[in-house]
Amino acid sequence: MRQLRDLGGGSFALEVEGPIPATLPGQFFMLRTERRWPVQLPRPFSLYDCADDGSWGSFLLKVVGEGTRALCDLRPGEGVVLNGPLGQPFPADVDDPVCIAGGVGLAPFLLLARQRARAGERTRLLFGGRNRAALAGIDDFEGVAEVFASTDDGSHGHHGLVTSLLDDLLARSVVKPGETVFCCGPDPMMHAVAKVCEQRGLRCFLSLETYMACGYGVCNGCTVEVQGPRFKGWPYSRTCMEGPVYETCELTELQRH
Repeated sequence: MRQLRDLGGGSFALEVEGPIPATLPGQFFMLRTERRWPVQLPRPFSLYDCADDGSWGSFLLKVVGEGTRALCDLRPGEGVVLNGPLGQPFPADVDDPVCIAGGVGLAPFLLLARQRARAGERTRLLFGGRNRAALAGIDDFEGVAEVFASTDDGSHGHHGLVTSLLDDLLARSVVKPGETVFCCGPDPMMHAVAKVCEQRGLRCFLSLETYMACGYGVCNGCTVEVQGPRFKGWPYSRTCMEGPVYETCELTELQRH
């Protein structure tokens, strides 16, 4: 581990020495400490940032249990075991996605914004949180994305939920019907974003935060109900293999509401 960078609001960027393999936005790694790992299974995290040459990478963490606490308690020089990249990324054929994040759901989008910035393209990011402190990591997007923030209490940016911000940007034609949304965050937020997208004529892809145990399709512990030709008639999908990114029309649960 190189360093643990405090992003505020209880969130941290865990920076590790490389080499980090080539990784696409939306793919993830399974992480655990090399020593004194307090739980049985590793934990999944999207790659947050990465050196151009892969000499280091970072992962966005927030302490929610013993595993994330152990990772945040690491000291420089202590080992981290990585397995990845795993899973399916956001589709690469979307020219100008609208990225919507909540909390640590911000993680996949810095990599995407940096890759697009290198190609001379600017990424639109909508980032919502309870208050300014909950927008941890927002400063990392300076210079690589056009950031629109929202807070429930109005302490920073738009006063209201991120779905209200999306409505506002649609009204101002900053976002237009027919465009494509990439979204990651808490399930209630993603469900709300999916509903707005359906109502307003936006295509939408969600990066699910389903709990994963193995990360490579062995345990079948991360299944979700699905539909559509990609799954060849099978009603269940392993999030770690066919996901974590799904188009909303593929997720059976969303189609029931």
